[in-house]
Amino acid sequence: MGFAAFFLLGAQQAMYGPSLPQFRAKFGLEVDQVSAVVSAQFLGAFIAIVISGLAIRRFGYRRVLVTGSLGVAGGLVGIAVASAWWQVVAAAFVAGVGFGLLNLAFNLLLALSFRPNAAPALNLLNAVFGVGAMVGPLLVALLEPRLALPFLILAGVALVLLLLVTVLNVPQAVVATKSAAPAAIGLLALFVLLYFFYVATEAGVANFQTEHLTPHLGAAAAAGFPALFWGAITVGRLLAAPLSALVRPPAMVLGSTVLATLTLLLASNEAVAPFAYAAVGLFLAPVFGTSLAWLTEVFPQRAEQYTPVVVAAANLGPVLTAPLIGRAVTGYGTQAIPLALTGLALLLVASATLLFWRSRARA
Repeated sequence: MGFAAFFLLGAQQAMYGPSLPQFRAKFGLEVDQVSAVVSAQFLGAFIAIVISGLAIRRFGYRRVLVTGSLGVAGGLVGIAVASAWWQVVAAAFVAGVGFGLLNLAFNLLLALSFRPNAAPALNLLNAVFGVGAMVGPLLVALLEPRLALPFLILAGVALVLLLLVTVLNVPQAVVATKSAAPAAIGLLALFVLLYFFYVATEAGVANFQTEHLTPHLGAAAAAGFPALFWGAITVGRLLAAPLSALVRPPAMVLGSTVLATLTLLLASNEAVAPFAYAAVGLFLAPVFGTSLAWLTEVFPQRAEQYTPVVVAAANLGPVLTAPLIGRAVTGYGTQAIPLALTGLALLLVASATLLFWRSRARA
């Protein structure tokens, strides 16, 4: 059930970027305008994750998962049948709400069930996310110019997940201990920044590389390259599953972010950019799941309380940064994309470095 959900979520998130040129052609939009669909997806996810912790404790996992499945299905159908741009943005918001509920619920279940060594399980689950994210852009590329069909196919997958959630056993809500240690707000703030800049960087590469590559490769070929990026993330997470049992989470996260940033510098070279973006995905791969395991080590008694906070921050990242990247492209051309993404990656490294040093005495 978790694998089905994360396949769906990966495909859903990864399809927006390759679809941007088709959205622009259909509705007559500029890059900064069309980026609103990315922001709407992540804004919906952000709001859902903010309330998901309370919703799980109040209603249980099953109802949250049912609501999330319905949100994804309804939102994707809305995108497929929309006749105006505002309808696309509104439907992406609804799909994002479903995305956020499913994402948080399954990540939280695994993080709490497998602690204190949850990193391998979380990396494996998020590897399935990468499989879906690889399939999503391929659907867009193979079915071009039929923009609606990929979204309708994923809506069908969401309905299958709804059926699984309804008929299969779903664990009860995990009750957090009440004797939690005092909160360390500074450390929590660093985790928030880490997740904010991680997902901003990942979503930026996934959604804007198509715009960067289209002038040089053509729309159809460029739409397929995000699948290579997500394929690299999938391979990286599969490799990280056994490796994270041997390497402690702080070292793995810091090393991964540094390598990803160094590789992203190569994307300014148009000849190697498609493959540089894929290599960035390989190095970014362990960060999300391993950081969640790191969080449960630093805050073992507050993981259920803090996980929604940091995952919400993760989904807020692209809401704020995607429009900025879109404006940079409108003002300076597509060559601004790798420079803007490198700037985000440098902020990610800075967050990971500060957290590495501040958390050593607590983890």
